[in-house]
Amino acid sequence: MDNQFNNSILAVIPARGGSKGIPRKNVRILKGKPLISYAIEAARNSRYISKVVVSTDDDEIASIANKYGAEVVLRPENLASDEVPLDPVIYDAIQKVEDKDGVFDIVITIQPTSPLLKTETINKVIQALITNDYDTVLTAVDDRHLSWTKEGDYFLPKYTKRKNRQYLPSEFRETGAVLASKRSVITPESRIGKNVSLYEVDKYESVDIDSPMDWWVAEKLLNRKKVVIRVDGYKEIGLGHIFRTLTLANNIMDHELIFLMDIQHQLGINVIKSQNFKVETFSGDPVSKISQLKPDIVINDILDTKKEYILSLKEMGIKVYNFEDLGSGAEYADGVFNALYPGSVPGNNFYTGENYYCARTEFLSAKTKQITDEVKNVLITFGGTDPNDLTLKTLKALSNTNKDYNINVIIGPGYKNKDKIMRLLNSHSWGHTITVHHAVKNMAEHMVNADIIFSSAGRTMYEIAMIGTPAVIIAQNYREMTHLFGHNYHGFINLGIHSEVNEELILNTFERLASDVDLRKVMNKRMLDHDLTKGLKRVLDIIFSN
Repeated sequence: MDNQFNNSILAVIPARGGSKGIPRKNVRILKGKPLISYAIEAARNSRYISKVVVSTDDDEIASIANKYGAEVVLRPENLASDEVPLDPVIYDAIQKVEDKDGVFDIVITIQPTSPLLKTETINKVIQALITNDYDTVLTAVDDRHLSWTKEGDYFLPKYTKRKNRQYLPSEFRETGAVLASKRSVITPESRIGKNVSLYEVDKYESVDIDSPMDWWVAEKLLNRKKVVIRVDGYKEIGLGHIFRTLTLANNIMDHELIFLMDIQHQLGINVIKSQNFKVETFSGDPVSKISQLKPDIVINDILDTKKEYILSLKEMGIKVYNFEDLGSGAEYADGVFNALYPGSVPGNNFYTGENYYCARTEFLSAKTKQITDEVKNVLITFGGTDPNDLTLKTLKALSNTNKDYNINVIIGPGYKNKDKIMRLLNSHSWGHTITVHHAVKNMAEHMVNADIIFSSAGRTMYEIAMIGTPAVIIAQNYREMTHLFGHNYHGFINLGIHSEVNEELILNTFERLASDVDLRKVMNKRMLDHDLTKGLKRVLDIIFSN
């Protein structure tokens, strides 16, 4: 103990054996430990508290209290019933301890039913009590709501104007977790002096177990992990990594999430922030920032990693999971997911192939394509940045067709040549109806409405396969050339690397596909033969299995 205030401080934890909402709750096991042990450990870890005692009428509680390092004060029978308030119970414990150890300066009541209570909170309550010369400081949570009261047979609002919750005035509710008072104000009838202050805690720390539902909530929160998602998005690599990690984040509800991003890549940062997730940034080496954040899990979606980076995270005791990692760090991660590479890879930590594709929510419930004899609608979508401007190349190629089509062009937030496309569209009369969409949020709908799709050879291939629309794909880089899902036996026409694809090849491929309904039906069937709906669950189960 390092008590800078030179005050003798007693912590009393009242714990009856006869709880009714959850029978024997103080000794029940919560995430591997008796409930009461959380309060004892939080108190004993405080640098200010001189002594921790448990007031109880129960032998099993007493035994557990001793095991976790608290002294026991046996509560008399007349103070152990449901009707008895805490004030005389705490006063009884104080008297018995002071008979042996002398008078304390401060007494803190810590309830055993607040397992999320932090030692840091106890310390800050004590600091507030002493430095501000309060008589009493107790924990509370801001619990503002549109509240009503009842007078006789009538219900009356306690507010004057209906507002959204965040704009209502604060209304604090005691959590009961901590109540600290100067010893001089404590009597058998009261533990609260005249000069009182509240110490606000967050909604998680305010959990007070009084029912089975409270127990369930506490168990969920105690199992909550801090997850750092390390990802970037910029023109050269596109935004596919950003959108995949957003898919993961939108399906992780039980844990704290933080996106960690390189400050120089504002494009990706802006996309993540637009979805209201917490973003932390760094410059240079991310390891020191990760060390500050103290996560339980780091998910890397940054392509190839280095051995030194992964080992530095492992040395901190962090679980590490990577996506599409072919670097030297991959074999040292706890798991590497690569849906774009088929077959098995040496090592138990590699999970490859379509079984680990993480589908966005809109595709899980999307309609599938029904092939018609005539092609009317064409979709061009080459990702969030389209670094090789395949959008413009494809659009120019299709301008030479003899038939009229409805062509929908989707460009992402990082696409730099929107002005070129608009100038092209305005430069001469087109035989097609061409509509340019920017950063759409209903991609599945656009895909199912199309009869033929042009796209790159990244993760979008899986989205197309879930819809079943015949597609022509062009690789943006040589890494995409290794994504073997984009093969004819999966329902695609793959034209290869962008540098070897000219407008004539694009046009000829399109006209052949548009005129061959049987080929389009075969492509549709081959795509829909794949079940790509369960990969996200598989990935999350692996990440959070321990």
